[in-house]
Amino acid sequence: MLDIYFDSAATTKPCQAAVEAAVKAMEEYGNPSSTHFRGLAARRIIENARGIIADALGCGADEFIFTGSGSESNNLAIIGAARARRRRSNVIVSTDSEHPSVEKTLEYLESEGFQVIRLSTKGGKLDINELREALKQKVALVSIMRANNETGALYDIAAVRREIENSGCGALFHCDAVQGFLKTQNRGELTRYCDLVSVSAHKINALKGCGGLYVKKGTRLQPIIWGGGHERGLRSGTENTPAIAAFGAACRDWLSQKDRVQAITALRDYAEQRILKELGDKVAIHRPPERVCAILSLSLAGVKSEVALNYLSGEGICVSAGSACSSHQKENRVLYNFGLKKEEVDSALRISFSHMNTKEEIDLLAEYLKKAVDKLAR
Repeated sequence: MLDIYFDSAATTKPCQAAVEAAVKAMEEYGNPSSTHFRGLAARRIIENARGIIADALGCGADEFIFTGSGSESNNLAIIGAARARRRRSNVIVSTDSEHPSVEKTLEYLESEGFQVIRLSTKGGKLDINELREALKQKVALVSIMRANNETGALYDIAAVRREIENSGCGALFHCDAVQGFLKTQNRGELTRYCDLVSVSAHKINALKGCGGLYVKKGTRLQPIIWGGGHERGLRSGTENTPAIAAFGAACRDWLSQKDRVQAITALRDYAEQRILKELGDKVAIHRPPERVCAILSLSLAGVKSEVALNYLSGEGICVSAGSACSSHQKENRVLYNFGLKKEEVDSALRISFSHMNTKEEIDLLAEYLKKAVDKLAR
């Protein structure tokens, strides 16, 4: 059986540098909050990783905190900012295609009395006129992702910042950059335009169980986890030293390859060409105006997503039907809001890439997608 992995938007294979860093960090088992030599050794590992990641983001090390996941980072940013600014405004502006860790958090805040305005993202593009209208009032927070985890659409965060500044609404700007971090050409854009940025280690070939949040200097948040006051009092809980070490190592490894984004983009484009050549009008490619390098969204004619997934998995090829975090939900709101028809949503697949993939693997993927359609289409 084959062993081919095209689900890097769900999680990536840890790189060798990350694995080695994690194993080495396990030897420094002290609590990083302890002041003896074991604790100080663990603290040095954490601060070294923090510096690497902060440099990649283009911010100060004192503006970056570690969390347990990208989802936790989103929760802290959104709930923490909304509650800290509630006296000023209870209005939050977001989109209709955010990750579940943002959408569910917004629904929770609505139950607390916050008003949430969701902007249209039809076709994978922000409706700037809707945004402009929403900002004609005091707004506590704007939360808009950089790269959509299902369609790959890149949303224009520079335009969002420009509209916030022009409106005078006073909103903070949070960006879920879990899928976008390090995967666009403009590495410093996130901290240039945003006040809060969520990232995740396991999306860039590090380990699960570690995330991070950029908090622009002077930005006030209320913690959502209380305890010993770790991470500048914003995220209590003993830090996961091995996973943090792996995060820093993976980030350094990524940055050492200056053409990595171009290489992944080339793989995605090659896959699109091969799949279209192999399947012709039996496949529909969903192309946003701007898209992240690592994600290709498509629908197979006459084959339900679950059926195609099971067939490909049985042959040793891993793809997905969308966000792993929403895989148990019956309706895919993101793809519907993108503008797909029901039959396209029901047959949608997400192919996602890393630099570890090869053209030979893509050739096999295209071949087996055609076999799936020929064998399973109704």
